[in-house]
Amino acid sequence: MNSPLVSVVIPTYNRAEYIAETIESVLVQTYQNIEVIVIDDGSTDNTQEAVEPYLGRIQYVRQENAERGASRNHGLRLATGEFIAFLDSDDLWLPTKVEGDLRLFAEDPAVGVVCADAIQIDRAGADTKPLKAKGASTQVTERLLGNNSVLMATHLVRTELIRAIGGFREERELSGSEDWEMWVRLSTRTKFVYRAEPTAKIRAFHANTMGDADVMSRSMNCAVRIMEESDYLTPEQKKRLDRTRAMVSLVNAINYCSTGNNKKVVTALKHAVGSSPGIVLDPRFGYTILRMLTGERISKSRRQISS
Repeated sequence: MNSPLVSVVIPTYNRAEYIAETIESVLVQTYQNIEVIVIDDGSTDNTQEAVEPYLGRIQYVRQENAERGASRNHGLRLATGEFIAFLDSDDLWLPTKVEGDLRLFAEDPAVGVVCADAIQIDRAGADTKPLKAKGASTQVTERLLGNNSVLMATHLVRTELIRAIGGFREERELSGSEDWEMWVRLSTRTKFVYRAEPTAKIRAFHANTMGDADVMSRSMNCAVRIMEESDYLTPEQKKRLDRTRAMVSLVNAINYCSTGNNKKVVTALKHAVGSSPGIVLDPRFGYTILRMLTGERISKSRRQISS
């Protein structure tokens, strides 16, 4: 029996500094039947030059800038593997990621998605903290409505399932949360399995999408609107969207707290309570208020306690 081919799509935009390391982390996997497809989303830096040494082992395609959803879908159309993953071009895979994921697929043919924990790294690549996905293999849709528990760098999916739901939505307004909306949509069709171990390293710094509070606010609220108008959630699941809106507003408050924009913090917290008053019981709610009032001091103290 032939080993299944795994397709890895790496969308990239102006990540020349990191993309070689990302590609290397895929090429050195202990499982080797992998095709790598890099979709350059109109980079204006020297990304193409950084990729050139790998052209004998990867496929490189350049397109006009169209955001990550469109880049990922471009790679999805080109992919020939039975399984597929979408890896951001500043993140890294740990060496046994694919081998371990495929073992879980082999153990249960009903599994459509495998995801796992990760390690956060800084701009220089130094480990900063563990990232716990807190995933589950049951009631996945309900869990995802409360929080995007799929760490993007850690997933592997059966390609046919992604194609069956039409891949990622491509609205620019959704960019930054297109993966969350897609996971919710996919969770209504297939079984997710969670590996309680890190399989990737995720780079976090202000220059990426996750570091932009306004972008994340816009994209998460767009995702909730799409879910509300969808036909893939049941009426009962849609009733949970008030809590989802509250969670989104709380996350927005946390992000704005990090930027020091207290006015937007207060507005986001008010929206959270207005959507679901019970959100005040979330420990992050009180922590955000204290952090806003005391500045970065409490944040530093919390990090010291956590470490």
